[in-house]
Amino acid sequence: MLCAFAGVVAPLVRSAGYASIVLAFWSSAEGGFDSLAGVARLFESRWLLLAGWVHYLAFDLLVGAWDVRTARREGIAHALVLPCLVATFLLGPAGYLLFQALRLSLRTRSATAGA
Repeated sequence: MLCAFAGVVAPLVRSAGYASIVLAFWSSAEGGFDSLAGVARLFESRWLLLAGWVHYLAFDLLVGAWDVRTARREGIAHALVLPCLVATFLLGPAGYLLFQALRLSLRTRSATAGA
């Protein structure tokens, strides 16, 4: 139940909040996604900066929940996944990379032990 909340409901609520903020404030903002300078101008709007932060939170929760479900399915000990979850929350893609490295390491170790 908790995993369903953290992995589905919480990201959905944040996604709805993100969409609401973007719909309300996008048209009045300067900048865009065509360059780093454009993104910097876009995030000069406090509301769109908040939308960006909510965007990160929603996706970090989604990726973290996916990590947990995948680890359960593959029999990876939760204690090994915890550092990946912390890294995902704090550093997003680096946490995802760490989890994929963990999966690869365990697969390689398992294949070597089985050979």
